[in-house]
Amino acid sequence: MTERTDRLLARFELDEAVERLYRAGEAAERAGDLREAAVRFRVVADQRLGDAAVRLARVLFALGENTEAARWCRLAVADGFPEADELIQENSEARQRFLEHAARVMVGAPTFDWLPAEAPSERIAAERVQARTRALRELDRRYGGIACHASVLEHLAAVEPQIVIGDAPTWTAVAEVHELAGWTAFDSGLPGVALPHFSRALTLARQAENESLIASVLTRAGRMFLHHNAPQEALKAFQLGFVAAHNSWTDQRDLTDPARAIASLTTKVETYGEERVRARTIALTVLARNHLAIGDTATAGECAGEAVAAAKNLRSVRADDQLRWLDHEARVAGASGLVEQISARFARCD
Repeated sequence: MTERTDRLLARFELDEAVERLYRAGEAAERAGDLREAAVRFRVVADQRLGDAAVRLARVLFALGENTEAARWCRLAVADGFPEADELIQENSEARQRFLEHAARVMVGAPTFDWLPAEAPSERIAAERVQARTRALRELDRRYGGIACHASVLEHLAAVEPQIVIGDAPTWTAVAEVHELAGWTAFDSGLPGVALPHFSRALTLARQAENESLIASVLTRAGRMFLHHNAPQEALKAFQLGFVAAHNSWTDQRDLTDPARAIASLTTKVETYGEERVRARTIALTVLARNHLAIGDTATAGECAGEAVAAAKNLRSVRADDQLRWLDHEARVAGASGLVEQISARFARCD
């Protein structure tokens, strides 16, 4: 009787210890320490306790350890957890979903597809956000992503609510934090954690119409795909990033190749719907500047007229800067009609 009691007591103590490990795994996962969570869940899954195999598989997919994750999924299905099959499918589709999102970003489709959990308690200037981001980026460069990923997430939690009350500079600043969070997650061996950050960075960069940042995010995502043996996905990310970089080039003030810029911008303007007022205004203004650069004053005037009309209710320093540059170039070229069109814009603003 004593031997049987001892066995029951030992089993009870084992079950209790395994249960504590399961809770510790949950706590580690909530805290973002996925490697610690995997260690805890792996022990519990070996004891076939509850849905530990499913929890372990989810963590392993986030860590990029897909082969082991798939093995635990199969064991979980055999133990009566059919939802584990969905994890395999979700993981295989994650990269594709990201690339589809990136493609939508390139045609200007996304708006905010999420909101921060909390409203901002105060307004934080974009410059302050970027100063902290630069400091964390320097830590990443010197000591690696593992050393600063947690600090980046703390920074992100503090500034992300700003997107609710922000403007283009704020959206850009927070997008840069998401980009860094994705990059340091990748460097920490957490590719599954990195993708959502890259995705949100793209959404915010599009909201800010920041083509160069879109190109940067896609390049980083492509490098991550290459590292994790996904060359096809990497190629698609690099291709989309190249398009964004080219779009950024055509938005620059330096008019080194007007003919090339005109071809690109003419196509680009046609993709902007009525809701993308700022992007259309800037593109039309840059198009006018390039036509002026090759001496086509008439077409430059048409483009400028469309830009001024589009900007009727627009308040944007970037758009106004482009129009002022066009105004300066028109004065130098002696295009008085063009100058009058732009003056009308600023007369209304005054």
